[in-house]
Parts: sequence; C-alpha cells; structure tokens
Amino acid sequence: MTTPSPFQVYNASAGSGKTFTLVKEYLKVLFSASTQYQFKHILAITFTNKAVAEMKARILDMLKAFSEVEIRKNLTPCFLPWPKN
Repeated sequence: MTTPSPFQVYNASAGSGKTFTLVKEYLKVLFSASTQYQFKHILAITFTNKAVAEMKARILDMLKAFSEVEIRKNLTPCFLPWPKN
C-alpha cells in the first residue's frame, strides 16, 4: 500500500489552463479546511511574476464573490455541508 503524496504537480504548455487549475485546487483546499489558518499551509508555485499576479487576483476575486450575501443565499449542493454520520 502506498501513501498518497500531499503534493500535486501540474505540468502543461502555455495557455492550457494551469493558473485556472491552481486557483481551483487552492480554493478546494481552502474551502474544505478544518481550520481558518489552513491558507498558511498551502504552497502554490508558478514560474513567472505575471502568473503569480494573475493567480492572486483570481483567488481574491473568487473569495470576494463567495463572500457576497446573494451567493450564500442560493448555495448549490456542492457548497452545502456534508451530513454528519
């Protein structure tokens, strides 16, 4: 039995959606976190300052969007809490 790696590597050519994927995965980890400080334990690395700026902007835009009251009133099932067993 092998232990899954805590690391994900996305290797793809320019324009293939790496930044989109990194943002999506970052937000998945963040939204499913058990503590409010989980963001301090996430490391996302890109190779250009432009990609870093784009990733930061997208993350902040998505966090802002998710904080709006209208979004929270009309949550789709993927954002509802899991039932406790």
